[in-house]
Amino acid sequence: MSQQVQTPVQQGEVRAAQRRWRDDAPVAVAAGGVAAAGWLVATQVAGIALRLDSGGPSREVGLASVVVTAVVVAVVGAALMRVLERHTERAWAVWVAVAGSVLVVSLTGPLGAATLGAGVCLALLHLTVGAVVIGGLWRSRRRGVA
Repeated sequence: MSQQVQTPVQQGEVRAAQRRWRDDAPVAVAAGGVAAAGWLVATQVAGIALRLDSGGPSREVGLASVVVTAVVVAVVGAALMRVLERHTERAWAVWVAVAGSVLVVSLTGPLGAATLGAGVCLALLHLTVGAVVIGGLWRSRRRGVA
C-alpha cells in the first residue's frame, strides 16, 4: 500500500476546509470591541468630536459606524485568507501584504478630519483595528485552529 504525499497547497486546502467561521469570529468581535472602546475613549473621555469635513457636508463618525466597519474588515480579511489558503502555499505572506496595503490606504481617511485631534484619534482607531485583525488572524493560524 502506498501513501499519498500531499503538497503544501493540498495541505493548505485541507486546513482551510477544516476551518470554520466560528474560528475567526473572536477576531471580528475583538476588532469591533477595540473600535468601540477607542471611540468611547475619544468621544466620551477625551471629548473629541470625531467629524469628517472633506468634500461635502461635515459628517460625524458614530459608534455604529466604527463597530460595523471593524467587524466587516475582520470578516473580509478572514475570507480572503481562506481563499488564499486554498490557492497558494504562501497565503500568509500574500495576505499580510494585502492587509498592510489596505491599512496604509485606510489612513488617508483620517486626513479629512475636521480637527487635528479627530484626525489623530481616527488614525489610531485604524491602526488599532488593523493590529487586532492582523494579529488575531495570525494567532488563530499559528495555533492551528481548525
